[in-house]
Amino acid sequence: MVGLTPVSGGWQVTTSNGRKLKTSHLFLCCGAVYTPFLLKNNGITQNIGDTLSLHPTVKVTALFPEEVNSRGMGVPVHQVKEFAPAMSFGCSISQPGHLALAGLDQPELLRRVRTDWKRMAIYYVNVLGTSHGKIRTVPGSSDPAVSYTVTLRELRELAIGLKRLCRLLLETGAQALFPSITGQRPITRLAELDNLSPVLPRQTARLMTVHLFGSCRSGEAPHCPVDSFGNLKGHPGLHIHDASLLCTAPGVNPQGTIMTLAYRNTLRFLEEQG
Repeated sequence: MVGLTPVSGGWQVTTSNGRKLKTSHLFLCCGAVYTPFLLKNNGITQNIGDTLSLHPTVKVTALFPEEVNSRGMGVPVHQVKEFAPAMSFGCSISQPGHLALAGLDQPELLRRVRTDWKRMAIYYVNVLGTSHGKIRTVPGSSDPAVSYTVTLRELRELAIGLKRLCRLLLETGAQALFPSITGQRPITRLAELDNLSPVLPRQTARLMTVHLFGSCRSGEAPHCPVDSFGNLKGHPGLHIHDASLLCTAPGVNPQGTIMTLAYRNTLRFLEEQG
């Protein structure tokens, strides 16, 4: 745990081993979860951690007749942006361990991973998040509590995207598809797509995300805790330069946007410092 204390001329930081450091300007870059968590743990709570945004995502594992995978392959850059920004398709990391995790509640997929993993790849569809999550502290715990309720609209759009993605994979030669839905039978023919629910089942769909942002939104509106250049309102010398700043779901990987904002805000800071 890190302690933040306002002192004359800046901030005092108390590290987890008790070391105390003083600085006139402190830049927080702990990500969309741990930046608000750190602030809340130190009594800075107004409009902090109430607007977490993300891209709800569902995955499907595809089995092909030919090899499409190899050791150390990383994340292939396969993406479909035809339906962006509402939804995007892409390929995920698909090493044997990841494939095995995808098959934890898909017995046939899990059975085939050992022998057929080179012919398998994991794909995803993500949609724009329309809900807001929350980040809270838990008494006695050093970890944050993160919550996000997926909306009916998001479940419907994920179902549409999943059906489109499955059609694409089958028409490009996939022999079998294993959506991340507990109890879902493998899909081997286009006609079977009609059996998919028009709304992703809330209780059995195994959703995930890797894009988190917007928990300390920047802007000049009163509800924004951070101004347009990353300065925490009401706390001189405290700045936020990470994914927390984003105002809304961008519909794409937010890394480029985050880097651009941090670079812009840093230039502004340097200009102000002379």
